[in-house]
Amino acid sequence: ATYSDDDIYKDKLGYDRDGGYRSWLQSLELDHRFGSDCFFLSTSEGNVMHVDLRSKGKVTFDQTLSERKINSMSLHPNGYTMATAGLSTVVQLWDIRSMSDSSKKKSKPLAWQNAGKSINSAYFSPSGKRLLTTTMMDHLDILEDAHLAKGLIKTPETRIKHDNRTGRWLSTLMARWHPATFSGEEIFVSGSMQKPRTIEVFGGDGRLLREIRGSALTAVASRCCFHPSAEKLIVVGGNSSGRVTIAR
Repeated sequence: ATYSDDDIYKDKLGYDRDGGYRSWLQSLELDHRFGSDCFFLSTSEGNVMHVDLRSKGKVTFDQTLSERKINSMSLHPNGYTMATAGLSTVVQLWDIRSMSDSSKKKSKPLAWQNAGKSINSAYFSPSGKRLLTTTMMDHLDILEDAHLAKGLIKTPETRIKHDNRTGRWLSTLMARWHPATFSGEEIFVSGSMQKPRTIEVFGGDGRLLREIRGSALTAVASRCCFHPSAEKLIVVGGNSSGRVTIAR
């Protein structure tokens, strides 16, 4: 919500954050350091905010990290390295320990990788060893130890050719990691433009492990994720019409 400039709204989440009709919240990511009490928000204007619900929704920092929309954020398991990606066509790594809402100093990225076209998402694996990006260059890229990099990251360790051109009417594809290791391996899932309609499961090294198809999968499952169970593989896919398909 947004509010007027009246002082009576000063303690409300969203006060003094209205960027106008061209500004909106693009994504939300829980801050795993504090369970469900804190989260990050990215905006269409290239800002990242950290909100602390323990302090009546206090915005602990609001930083402009890009000149264009940020589609995703991901916090490394170390608790301070954040990856951002979006329309700027660059994956950037940041140290959030230097960010505060009172700081006027512009933050500088620790490292970055040029994707060439816009980036739908960039997410750290559960161990933090790998950073998975979904790009409009029709690639799924896996960067190794990106949180330790400095400056330009020239090429990813693994690059998977993948049709990510969903067009204007479908939600974009965003490959996501299983939140834990499964059978001792880090795996990720992605929707697919293939026919018959398919959900794909990959190993952390880029190997295609499984293709999920069936009569229930009637459209492109643009957004996919795993149930957190480490004992049984459960995949959930959602399409742009609001239909959810669960595969066990």
